[in-house]
Amino acid sequence: MRIGDRLRMAGFDGLSMLALSTLVILATGGLSFLAALAAVVRTAATAPADVAGGSLFLVLGQRLRNGRVTPDYARRLRRAAVLLARRPGARALVLGGRLPGAAISEASAGARFLEALGVAPGRILREDGSRHTLENLQAARGLLAGAGPGEAVLVTNRYHLARSLALASGLGLELAPCAAEDRFRHRPGTWLQCLKEAYYLHWYRVGRAWSLRTGNRRMIRRIS
Repeated sequence: MRIGDRLRMAGFDGLSMLALSTLVILATGGLSFLAALAAVVRTAATAPADVAGGSLFLVLGQRLRNGRVTPDYARRLRRAAVLLARRPGARALVLGGRLPGAAISEASAGARFLEALGVAPGRILREDGSRHTLENLQAARGLLAGAGPGEAVLVTNRYHLARSLALASGLGLELAPCAAEDRFRHRPGTWLQCLKEAYYLHWYRVGRAWSLRTGNRRMIRRIS
């Protein structure tokens, strides 16, 4: 998601927590941000690219480019297709709604991509009402009721895993991580993504901690 879109969706509470998050970074001399960055990089570098089990693979969507999946989104979908091929009874849940200016939802584009890879339509579930990662996971929560340990697998890019898992944990979801890429690559573009994700993760951590400490029910509902 573009930074501008993210800020527009944040609302007053979200922007207030963004300001507080920035103040915390400044007050700690950047140490709190470095802790978030370490979590992002550690997860990106150590996450498996395969899982032993899994009956439902959650594929997080990404903003489309001219109505088509982006290279990073395609990597997520290709990984899911490989996992599905190895587990005939498993299904994929593709998440992501239609953002302003898009002709179709991220989930619909992702489902078409999976079908083009040979995945049977009956094995693909869609959730096309959510706009970002937190809403993706909130929407998926109802479908995961009763799922045992290791049954629900989160498939996304390595740089995206740490924040996605933190959001899932905050929602009470137990998801096994699976990276879209075979391994973590030390490239400028990858590190830029990690820096962005670290800032978003720090924003979430500060916002969650503040909401719980102050008992702000409106904010707690938003992230729960």
